[in-house]
Amino acid sequence: MNDAGFIGYVGGPDFHDGVVLRVFVEGKRAEVVVEGYSGREHVVLFEGVNEVEMNAPEGMVLYSLSEMRATPPLRRFVFTNSDENHPGFLSVVAKDFYIRSK
Repeated sequence: MNDAGFIGYVGGPDFHDGVVLRVFVEGKRAEVVVEGYSGREHVVLFEGVNEVEMNAPEGMVLYSLSEMRATPPLRRFVFTNSDENHPGFLSVVAKDFYIRSK
């Protein structure tokens, strides 16, 4: 990961080695469901979505969820794939987000 644009990690340590289960995008909202390393489910909700870039994100094992630099008021979030052999990637540019853990 390019550290020049890195702001910080988002979510707790349970995201590390978690798996993306589902991604749902509709209008200016997006929802990403992650099964954490512990087996606990986390729903990452994005509001004011400006852009979503993804390729086969379901099943992607996460290294992290990171916030990267973006032009304010937007924020960029990258779900970093830890498996170099998996083609998945996912990034979301949005105004805000929150995490609901079940």
